[in-house]
Amino acid sequence: MEVAGEFGAELARALRASLLPAGQGAYGVRGPSELSWFEFATGYARDHWVGRAATTRNGTSEALTLVTRAMLWEMPGRPSEAVLHRVLRSWAFVVPGPEAREVPPQDRLVLAWVAKASRPLIDLHDPAVARAVLEALSVKRDGKPAAPYTSGRKRRILVNALFYAMEQGELGSNPLDRVRWRVPKQARAVDPRVVVNPLQAQNLLGALSYVGGFKRARGRRLVGLFAGMYYAGLRPEEAVAVALPDCTLPTSGWGRLVLHRARPQAGKKWTDSGAMHDDRGLKSRPPGDVRILPSRHPW
Repeated sequence: MEVAGEFGAELARALRASLLPAGQGAYGVRGPSELSWFEFATGYARDHWVGRAATTRNGTSEALTLVTRAMLWEMPGRPSEAVLHRVLRSWAFVVPGPEAREVPPQDRLVLAWVAKASRPLIDLHDPAVARAVLEALSVKRDGKPAAPYTSGRKRRILVNALFYAMEQGELGSNPLDRVRWRVPKQARAVDPRVVVNPLQAQNLLGALSYVGGFKRARGRRLVGLFAGMYYAGLRPEEAVAVALPDCTLPTSGWGRLVLHRARPQAGKKWTDSGAMHDDRGLKSRPPGDVRILPSRHPW
């Protein structure tokens, strides 16, 4: 069955290419791409690594992993989905690539199987294949529907990758244009039932102060983190990056915070420094920009 499936796909690609006038059509003068999806995706991750935020690298790896799992032939020796996901996330879309690192032998075998079983990039021009890929981006690993924002973000990563393939001459058009796909709507209103009120916030901060031992001051650090998020409206990565010189803190009334950086937690393998937190500018703002926020003493 696997051989028949591969032969059928090759025949379909040959027919599509032969029906196009010379030098025209979906593939341009180069003809159909010979890249597999896996070969293209690893190259895309490598070319889009430098200068990207660590969280962007992590999100790109997650989306490319899901697409790669959906772009595999059913060949003998297929690893479990959990193993595929772990190995692809750990080695395939990280720079430096697995060829420059010490990869465990069993993981190297999985990567070799994926490289062999990966469908060609141009198979995405088959609407059934493209739809299966979009379906894979819209569910979580447990099979439940993903949040609309999450599935939409992963779809945008796929679209960016396909536009890059078009820039490189590997695709002549966007395969997703032929698929009718409705992006799930995202709720915009905030449910007031889940918003912490001021009394609850004070009680929660008081409970946080007891976390851990007194000498390590873990609880007191958590109080500062969550107090900044609640009373000043800070993002978590902004609250982590705030330093005392950035704050005007009167004993009563309104104070002021001057935000100029963020430290999102992404993981050691996604940051240039090898630290857990990435050191970045403010989200959606040009480098060097600041954001000034009023902050009121809670008591």
